[in-house]
Amino acid sequence: MATTPAELFERHHVAIYHYLLRMTGSRETAEELTQDVFVRVLKGLEQYQERDRERAWLFRIARNLRCDLARRSQRQPSTSIDDVEAIEPQRQELQLSLARALAALAEDDREAFVLGELGGFSYVEIGAICETTPAAIRSRIYRARLALRRALEAPAVRERSFVRGTHA
Repeated sequence: MATTPAELFERHHVAIYHYLLRMTGSRETAEELTQDVFVRVLKGLEQYQERDRERAWLFRIARNLRCDLARRSQRQPSTSIDDVEAIEPQRQELQLSLARALAALAEDDREAFVLGELGGFSYVEIGAICETTPAAIRSRIYRARLALRRALEAPAVRERSFVRGTHA
């Protein structure tokens, strides 16, 4: 039995929305792009043959739409999270720090990290979505992890290691 657009939406819309939110930094933009993904699905479902790779197919559509929007608007991702008000104060600071650190990453590194660490995709799947090799994805995620670790490291830890002569 063929998968319906409604079934695809139910299975994947939340993950696609979260990916787009992390990549754009805007709840409104992520919602609009998520809708656009499934409009494209409605138009292209008949041509799609590889049902076992539906998740990668949907995320490639989401990525292409996000890239098209970025080219048109030349915007950088936001460093704020729309839902921060609903989070307790200690976690708000951490969420904002993470959002800033993610936004500071190179786009390719951020995308690979978001798809791998937050989306649960394998290097092979991310490579298919981003149209590159699994080795390139592995490098991007490694760079992202290093940059995030440095950005989120407590300032006191950095100061102590510098004083001791061990530069982090």
